[in-house]
Amino acid sequence: MANATDKTAVIRENLSDAGFCADSIDRCVQMLDEKRYSDLEKLLAVHRRALLDHIHSYTAQLDCLDYFIYTLKKMMEVSES
Repeated sequence: MANATDKTAVIRENLSDAGFCADSIDRCVQMLDEKRYSDLEKLLAVHRRALLDHIHSYTAQLDCLDYFIYTLKKMMEVSES
């Protein structure tokens, strides 16, 4: 865990926990140092969108799996009758 008094280390750890690679973390820190807040906000928004896309993809996969399990249970009920 980063020392709370070292702001850069805390930022780096947070970005790492959010799934950023080392190169992207370096870019974010550089943007902060250069006060390019708008550019940084855009980069963060792109990463957030990618994470949401992954969630939506996994949700769709879970829905398909749940439907298959439901169908399988119905098939098992019919075969037991």
